[in-house]
Amino acid sequence: MKRNYKILAYKILSPIIAIFLAAFLSSLVILAIGKNPVEVFYTMFRFSFRRLDSVAIILYNSTPLIFSGLAVSIGFRMGLFNIGIEGQYLIGTFLAALVGFSFKGLPSFIHIPLVIFAGIIGGMLWAYIPIYLKIKRGVHEVISTIMLNYISYSLIHYLISEVFIDRTQKLLIRTPKLLPTALIPKLHGFLSLFGIELPKHVYLNWFFPIGILLAGFIYYLLYYTPFGFELRSVGQNPDASKSAGINPENVFYKGFLLSGAIAGFVGLSDLMGYFGYMDLDFPRGYGFDGIAVALIGQNSPFGIIIASMLFGFLKRGAEGIQTLLNVPMDTIVILQSLMILSIVIINKVMSDYIKRIEKKGVA
Repeated sequence: MKRNYKILAYKILSPIIAIFLAAFLSSLVILAIGKNPVEVFYTMFRFSFRRLDSVAIILYNSTPLIFSGLAVSIGFRMGLFNIGIEGQYLIGTFLAALVGFSFKGLPSFIHIPLVIFAGIIGGMLWAYIPIYLKIKRGVHEVISTIMLNYISYSLIHYLISEVFIDRTQKLLIRTPKLLPTALIPKLHGFLSLFGIELPKHVYLNWFFPIGILLAGFIYYLLYYTPFGFELRSVGQNPDASKSAGINPENVFYKGFLLSGAIAGFVGLSDLMGYFGYMDLDFPRGYGFDGIAVALIGQNSPFGIIIASMLFGFLKRGAEGIQTLLNVPMDTIVILQSLMILSIVIINKVMSDYIKRIEKKGVA
C-alpha cells in the first residue's frame, strides 16, 4: 500500500518539477534579453488574475486545448500517436460552419446540436483514413496523419476561397456567417445568477463546461467500462491483449474514431462562440498544442484540464508582459517548449524509477 502511494506521489510530482525546471530555464532566457525574471513572472500573474474577466479569458483560451488534449490522450492510451488532430479539427470546423450557415429556419435547440454533430463527423471522417491505412496497409499513423494535416490545409483553403466564399465580402476571404440560431450562447447569463458579471468582450461560452463534462466522461470510459479496459490493455501490450481475447484492430478503430470525434470539438468554441465564420486565418496550432497538454497532463483527463488552463494562463500572461514590459511573445513560446522538453525528460526518469520500485515490489 505504501508503495502505491509512493508511486502516485512521484507521478504527481513529475509535472510539477517539470514546470519549475522550465520556469528556471526560462528565467535564464529572460535574463539574456535584459529583463528581470521576477518582474516578468509577477506581471504575468498580476495581469492574468487581478480581474475576473481576465480569469474568464484564461478559461476561454483553455477550452479548445481541453478537447485537443483529450483527443491526443486517447491515441496515447492505445499506444498510437494521433498527430493529425490539427487536420481533423479543421475539417470538423469546416463541416460545422457549412451546417451553420446553410440550414435555415431551424430553432437554436436543433441547429446548435446539428452544428456540433457535423464537427464530430468531420473529425471522425478525417481520423478514419489514417487508422484504415494503418490496419489494412501497414502505414504508420504518424506519417499518414502528418500528410493529412497538409491535405486538410489545402482542402480548407480551396473550399473557403473558391467554393463557399462569402462574395459579399471584398476584403476578407471567409465563409458566410453562421446563422444566429447556430451560435453557442455565452456563460454570462448563467454566471449572473451567482452574482458574477462578465463584460461583453469576454467570449467564455458553454463549450468550457462541455469540455469539463467530456473529461469526466472519458475518465469513466477509461476506468469503468469494458472498452476502456480493452483500450488501456492494448496500449500496454497488444500481443498479450490478443492472447486474452481482445481484438487490437477493433480497439484501434474505435479508439481512433473516438479521438477524431473529440478533435471535432476543438475549433467549435472559436467558430460558434467568437468568429461566427471560418476564414483563411482561422486559429491553427491547437492540435500540436494538444500534444503538449496531454504530455503535461500525464494523459489523465483531469490532468489535461489543469494543463490546458496552464497554457491558457501562459497565453493570457504573454499578452500582459508584451504590453506592459515589451517582452517578445516568443518568450512564452520558449517557455512552452522548455516545459515540453522538461516533462518528457522528467517523465522518462520518473517512469524508469517507478518501474524499478514495481520490480522490487514484485520480487
